[in-house]
Amino acid sequence: MLFNDFIATTIQEVGLSWIDFYSIGHICFGVGLFLFFSLFYTIPKKKGKIPIFSLLFVFICTMVIVIAWEIVENTVFIFLDWKFEGRADSWQNITTDMIFGAIGALGSWLFAYLIFEKDKNAWGYYIFGFIGFALWLSVFIILRYITLKNSPII
Repeated sequence: MLFNDFIATTIQEVGLSWIDFYSIGHICFGVGLFLFFSLFYTIPKKKGKIPIFSLLFVFICTMVIVIAWEIVENTVFIFLDWKFEGRADSWQNITTDMIFGAIGALGSWLFAYLIFEKDKNAWGYYIFGFIGFALWLSVFIILRYITLKNSPII
C-alpha cells in the first residue's frame, strides 16, 4: 500500500491523509451548524439590518462545536469503538477537518450577510443554505463511494 498523505484514495488512508471524503462532510457540518445557530440569532423579527455581531456569534458557536466534535470523535468515539477504522485521525486530518468546517460556516456567513443585508430575505438565505448543504452532502456521498470502491477488501 502506498500511503498518500495529501488525499486519501483508499480506505486505509482515511483519517490519516490531509483530505479524505469526510473532509467534504465537515463542510456540510459547518454549513448545517451555521444554518441551525442562525435560526436563533439572525432571523429578523422586523425588517431591518442584521447586526454583524450576531453573525459573528453564530460563527463562534459553530466553530466551538466543530472543535468539540473533533475532540469527541478522536477520544470518546475511539473508546466506544464507534470510530471509522477504529483509529484516531492524524493531526493533519484533524486540522483540515476543522478548516473545512470553518469554510462551510464562512460560506454560510457570507451568503447570510449578503442576502440579509442586500435583500433582507431570510427565506432566500435558508433555501440557498439547504440547497448548498444538499449539494455538499451529494459530493460527500459520491467521494465516499469512489474511495470505498477503489479500496481492496480486507
